[in-house]
Amino acid sequence: MREELLTVHDIAKWFGRSERWVRDHAAGRRRPYIPCIKMGSRDFRFKESEIEEWLGTLKKKYAHVM
Repeated sequence: MREELLTVHDIAKWFGRSERWVRDHAAGRRRPYIPCIKMGSRDFRFKESEIEEWLGTLKKKYAHVM
């Protein structure tokens, strides 16, 4: 089964952040790095399942801070 790829706009809306913030984290200019598929110099796509897994990992990693 094929998974639909999300755009920078989709991720920005989901996270409540700017598209620039998403691009910076996807490109590795800022941490944490967002897992993505690079489609060009400024074009990224994201698998929803990978993003959900990544968010779960961050939640576990920073649970003690909350």
